[in-house]
Amino acid sequence: AMVALQHAARTNAREAYAEYSKLIDAANAAVTIRGLLRIGNDGVLPEVPIDEVEPAANIVKRFATGAMSLGSISPETHEALAKALNSLGGKSNTGEGGEDPNRFADNRRSAIKQIASGRFGVTSNYLANADELQIKMAQGA
Repeated sequence: AMVALQHAARTNAREAYAEYSKLIDAANAAVTIRGLLRIGNDGVLPEVPIDEVEPAANIVKRFATGAMSLGSISPETHEALAKALNSLGGKSNTGEGGEDPNRFADNRRSAIKQIASGRFGVTSNYLANADELQIKMAQGA
């Protein structure tokens, strides 16, 4: 499959990508839930009418980032994740590194605030600017 992907990327040929896609679909057929489902005319499950499918705008509101501490990723990346999730209506997570209080008043604010035992900077202001709190009870080393 890797050779097929490289060929598709190098040639930018639709047929080469179709071959790669067919190989990947076949490889995943027996090892993923999606691969085990048969939907549509050839399958066991009926197709779902499009008017019964939840709109993407509603689905993305349930998106959330994993907890990535400020310091494990750059401040710019931390803020970019918050901005992206806020624009979708989703939630970004501060991680236990917290966030700059200057971000609380704009689209750089993370909705989920993580609290770890003994973490400095957990103030009433930090807690009040959360939609959701995650409290770490124990931490392995």
